[in-house]
Amino acid sequence: MPINQIGAGGKQKAFTEAYKPLHDRLIRFVQSMVFNKEEVKDIVGETVLKTYENYETLRQKEALLSFMFTIASRLVYKAQENKKQHSFLSDSEHTDQVADTAASPHLKMEMKELYQAIHQLPEKQREALVMFEISGLSLNEIQQIQGDTLSAVKSRIARARESLKRILEEEIV
Repeated sequence: MPINQIGAGGKQKAFTEAYKPLHDRLIRFVQSMVFNKEEVKDIVGETVLKTYENYETLRQKEALLSFMFTIASRLVYKAQENKKQHSFLSDSEHTDQVADTAASPHLKMEMKELYQAIHQLPEKQREALVMFEISGLSLNEIQQIQGDTLSAVKSRIARARESLKRILEEEIV
């Protein structure tokens, strides 16, 4: 049955079943784009709410992930525009969000350096790299979210990898 034909009583159940397996991917994406724990919660919550409110407009259940990431991306951009400044986390706040609590201090430090390097990338490159490498989205899904050609997405990810490599090599020297 197409999503837009679900009755009001079944909407919540259908949404919950479709959303549940995608939850962790959404969290990882937002955490990778935003450093503040409270801001992550706000963006994820608002993304889920907007997705739920518009759930019946989706023609195919498979489009839910792309739909959510599009909403989350826009909310991240909006939050960053409102800040007007980019600040990095002090010490290991962000690393603690994404690292296993049993991880070694050395691993946490490496993760902190990696995320700081990622945040030096241009916005579109960072977003594409995070969606592909951290959130596990396919190139086609990223293309739908970013609204560009598949070739542009591939190039953006390749440029992001090269820039990230260069940034990390500079930090080592």
